[in-house]
Amino acid sequence: MSITNSKREKKIREYGWSENSQSQFFQFAEQIIGEDYKGSFTIKEVKGRWFWYYQFSSTKIKPRLKYLCSCDVNTKNNQSSFQHSTQIFLEKINHNFSNKNIIEPLLSKYITEFISISMELGGLEFRERGSYISIVSNENITPRKNINTMRRRVRVLTEFKLFCDERKIKTIQVSKGEEFRLVMKDYLIYLKSRNKKKRDGSIVGDKHLSRATLKLHFQSIRMFLNWLVKPKSENGRGLIKQHTINTDYQNFLLNEEVGEVKTKQRVFEDFSKKNYEKVLGDCQGYIRDVWNIYCKYGGDREKIREERFSYNEKLKDGTLSGRKHKNQPKEMVVMSDVVFFVSFIQVAYGTRITEILQSFRNYDMWKEYAINTDTQVSSYFSRKESEEGEMDYYHLNIENSKKKSRTIPITDIIYSWKEPPKGVPFRKRERNDEEKYDVWETNIVDVIFELFYPREHAKTFPSPNLNEKPNKGYSNNWYMNLFKERLVNSDDCNWKKYGIQSSHHLRSYFVSYMFLQDVRIEDVIEITGQSYQTAISFYKRINTQMMRDTLSHRDLRSILNKNKLRK
Repeated sequence: MSITNSKREKKIREYGWSENSQSQFFQFAEQIIGEDYKGSFTIKEVKGRWFWYYQFSSTKIKPRLKYLCSCDVNTKNNQSSFQHSTQIFLEKINHNFSNKNIIEPLLSKYITEFISISMELGGLEFRERGSYISIVSNENITPRKNINTMRRRVRVLTEFKLFCDERKIKTIQVSKGEEFRLVMKDYLIYLKSRNKKKRDGSIVGDKHLSRATLKLHFQSIRMFLNWLVKPKSENGRGLIKQHTINTDYQNFLLNEEVGEVKTKQRVFEDFSKKNYEKVLGDCQGYIRDVWNIYCKYGGDREKIREERFSYNEKLKDGTLSGRKHKNQPKEMVVMSDVVFFVSFIQVAYGTRITEILQSFRNYDMWKEYAINTDTQVSSYFSRKESEEGEMDYYHLNIENSKKKSRTIPITDIIYSWKEPPKGVPFRKRERNDEEKYDVWETNIVDVIFELFYPREHAKTFPSPNLNEKPNKGYSNNWYMNLFKERLVNSDDCNWKKYGIQSSHHLRSYFVSYMFLQDVRIEDVIEITGQSYQTAISFYKRINTQMMRDTLSHRDLRSILNKNKLRK
């Protein structure tokens, strides 16, 4: 810095400036300042008062001399006037030296703007439903981002906006590192102390938000803050240069306020090879029984419904009338037991629930009816010709599931002792010395297509409500409740004793079983679409017996003898 006026030089030193302190500041803030904002600090007298200014070295910035603040300010913690001016300088860099009135509005103004962008990206709109406002898909807008992610982001930021409004949080505070970190700490404490809410905002029960949910809240807020920083040329707001709510600070807060995640040994005594085969056998046995009844009656749905779903009507006096009443929708031969078919594919091939439950029967149906295939998970079947003498099989083509696409060959067959109805592909195995009866083999996918009416439907598993939902499948929520009722908590299946509480646990059963077999881990994770770390950390189930079996392969006596020889 060049001092041309002895009075100014004396004054600037009184305010705490020196060549050494300025040099130290530039070294400290080198990454923030960069090449664009190099220069020097100076002061200027105006009407008997002194003010801090910054002189830019670059001639591209005009004017090169920028006002910072007054030299005569009440500072905290014995801070010098020069140190205060350096903080103001950094704040102004964050705002590209914009006028303070432009960046001073309440932060909620920009939260509202970002919510609107998220709504558009997700193809969403607000719609009144009874006493509350719901976030639903707008059929006139094509989503560019995952709908569920954008919906969650909107809900999280709407709550954060109310918090910022109540405390009148200013936009400029975001760039004040420690100050805004305290704001976020207060917000975490607020979230941690409140109970869970329904969609309409009302409190439900006395349970608090889990650590994982709190983390999701912070992640959405960080997305908003990143947008504030990102330049306009990259579809950001370009309002500030940086913020300090990074993942390290997020995890620090969660550890401090909620507690650290302690990694425990994941031991599942209720998992075993035998239990896996029992679950698979439950599904396979049920499907085989239904298919044999279907083939027995040559696909006559009325006769099948009479045998499977009918009951003898009672008269007013309580006696049986002899008339059979069929209380299920017409043409349906499989109702709530759809869970056996979906679960079979999940436990035999490791699919996610949406990948099979919402799948389409072929590519043409997928192309016509699948929505937002660029951002949403979708899947469809394609028939594949096999080598001569072998049965044709199917590919389950899964698109954009966790941002990955993959293909799974579906090769399982279902046996019947009667020839399947006309139009159903099969392979006949003649009776021989070992087998006393003829056996017809049909691919599981062909069985599903035939049993779940109508065959020409778009979805693999059509909604029972065909009139109101002609091209829709089962609702995921409805199916999950059905799964628990029919398979987890029922007396006949009782899968909870195997450690299965949700349909997603079937996926971990598949991964764990495959790891027990002589197969390549790379193939398993390719089939499931997981990373190696995810498969090992979250899906592989192991019990103490499996540990004992593994340890039994080592020859302890031989190892001890070798050690003695070395001594």
